[in-house]
Amino acid sequence: MSETATEESVVVERDGAVAIVRLNRPTRLNAFTTEMCHRLLGVSDELDADDDVRAIVLTGTGRAFCAGADLGAGGDTFVLDDDPSPASP
Repeated sequence: MSETATEESVVVERDGAVAIVRLNRPTRLNAFTTEMCHRLLGVSDELDADDDVRAIVLTGTGRAFCAGADLGAGGDTFVLDDDPSPASP
């Protein structure tokens, strides 16, 4: 099942001075995607700039933290958007 436009692959919650960053793809055991990487980098920058944040907790939604890389793209899984060709063996 793919994510809809309204679903966020990374969700940020606040509990006082603690920011809870949650990987949010429970049907895929939070398998990591390029989109999640970009979102985590952006969230990290936002939280770093917020002086009210004193701690960050990274967790996952559902029964798994993260199953690793999402291999659903097959051979293109490890081809980056700005990389014109896959890595050679």
